[in-house]
Amino acid sequence: MKLIGISGYIGSGKSTLLSYINNKYHIKVIEADIISKNVIKNKKIIDFLKLKIPSSINDDGIDKKKLRNLIFTNKNLNDQFTSIIWPLITKKIKKILKSINYKYEKIVIIEAAVITGLDLNFNKIILLKKEEEERMNIVLQRDEIDISEIKMISNYQKEKLLGVKFDYILENNADINIFYKNIDKLMKVILR
Repeated sequence: MKLIGISGYIGSGKSTLLSYINNKYHIKVIEADIISKNVIKNKKIIDFLKLKIPSSINDDGIDKKKLRNLIFTNKNLNDQFTSIIWPLITKKIKKILKSINYKYEKIVIIEAAVITGLDLNFNKIILLKKEEEERMNIVLQRDEIDISEIKMISNYQKEKLLGVKFDYILENNADINIFYKNIDKLMKVILR
């Protein structure tokens, strides 16, 4: 089985890419972002937040907006937090991979905005790129966060991906049909 990693900055179109691949090629897709939403409830994470970032915990659970703001403005805190959450995400992904029937799944795609956080042996890694201004506008319309927060997240992602040797760069700067054609071209190469 081949493991293909997909990375890309916030707003680059990872969800669109994954949906298209899943629907057209019927390839198993694992999204680290979805896994993180469950992993963040892990006792280790809650204990860390109670100790280091108590203001991120409220009566309803975790205030994700406050957590995101504090994490992305404090490198030391971010490093501590990611040193706990990324191994938990990796462990969950490895558990999913063990449950896959290799007879039917020849390729598994794993998405993570910061692919370097995962301790996995990828056969190939793809970087999805989109012009920064367009990314910012997409996220502003999609999420309830302001431009400064988007820039903080984007800068963090850029820093963590600095020096990564990507096997393929997939551009997402044209209309959706051209993007789909570019995905198809790349998939032909990967499926060989």
